[in-house]
Amino acid sequence: MENAIKRLQCNLLLLRRAAGWSADTLGKKIGVTRQTINNIELGRSDLTQPLYMAIRLVMDQEITEHPDETEMLKGLLDMLVDNPEKYDPDKTEDLKQEAELITPSMNANKTRKEVSQNWVKKAKNMGIIVAAISVVTTAIAWLANLSKK
Repeated sequence: MENAIKRLQCNLLLLRRAAGWSADTLGKKIGVTRQTINNIELGRSDLTQPLYMAIRLVMDQEITEHPDETEMLKGLLDMLVDNPEKYDPDKTEDLKQEAELITPSMNANKTRKEVSQNWVKKAKNMGIIVAAISVVTTAIAWLANLSKK
């Protein structure tokens, strides 16, 4: 779990952008300030286990509720946080750089769905099949759905 927390912190800015959220939006979703999110992203504050779980919960809920818009987020979470050992490091770096280039366009002129689909297409062209949501992710989403009832 500790390694996953570190990997999420190192990639939080990109993952947040892949979700289409500002730091303020993510902060509101998990009950912290925009500044707290910025401090975690910049490494000024460590990502704690409770905040890790809260971030994963809201990201996993977003993936569950909007699967056709969040394929890139799902793929990035799998490649960068959950199962990085399953991916070729060079291809992972290429896809990460591609995501860093295209995620800002979600706010400018493209929808989250368009950006996500373009990224997934590139991943498939590189021979990387974006993995299904991990067992942990599925469990978190399941728990989130229970809490809504």
